[in-house]
Amino acid sequence: MSRFLGITREPVFSPGKVADDHAILETVADELRARGNDVSVIDADAERWPEPTSATIVFAMSQGARALERLSAWHARGIRIINRPAAILNCQRYRTIAAFSRQSEVAFPESVLVSSAAAVPLPAWIAEGGAWVKRGDVHATETDDVVFVDSAAAARAALQRFRLRRIEQAVIQRHVPGTVVKFYAVRGRFFYCVRAAKGDEIPTPVVAQLNVLGRRAAETLGVEIYGGDCVYSAPWGLTLIDLNDWPSYAPCRVRAAGEIAVYLHAQKVATDT
Repeated sequence: MSRFLGITREPVFSPGKVADDHAILETVADELRARGNDVSVIDADAERWPEPTSATIVFAMSQGARALERLSAWHARGIRIINRPAAILNCQRYRTIAAFSRQSEVAFPESVLVSSAAAVPLPAWIAEGGAWVKRGDVHATETDDVVFVDSAAAARAALQRFRLRRIEQAVIQRHVPGTVVKFYAVRGRFFYCVRAAKGDEIPTPVVAQLNVLGRRAAETLGVEIYGGDCVYSAPWGLTLIDLNDWPSYAPCRVRAAGEIAVYLHAQKVATDT
């Protein structure tokens, strides 16, 4: 019997999605149990975590500093963790920008990392077509973590709010006009996408190109269970605007959970050989 250990996402990193994030992890656990595995799921915020054996596969949605420190210690001992702690950290925006700036095959909007406290010059293109001011580390803990601005004054106001919340770094990302598409994937196994707003079906050529773009971005950051947001516009130009470690998979939970379970079990087989 194979042993698996799931780690939940801390509620602070699941604004409005606590139930969905919990549901995908538990559904994956149920899929693994149905295949005859020994599976436990623990709360990332728990004071004590069980110590995994070298044969345990850990699947983690946690994003907090304390949880990642614990996971990093396990990884250093040779425990297989999906996603790896370093890959989870790579999805923090200040690391993502640096990684994608070195990868010409990932179409990513012009983005600058700024201090929320420093009075630095802001990009002129903010007034040209707008921009998004986003906290520079985790993706979101509340709605004000990602805001649209159309002037330098609005951008500075957003940065000031970050400073008051002691968020030291922010990203100013150029707005990309077009249709926003959300996607969900498992490395080498599964890909699903849906328009962020209701509307027409996503053209088949867009789906194929989006799969390739998402895979390249995920490989750059090292994530295996991932999702993200893209913008497409005619004639099927694609731009990645965010990549996330282990999303909720809410639109495709049952299918995704089965694919994730198969992927996790394959990692177990690989560690045993």
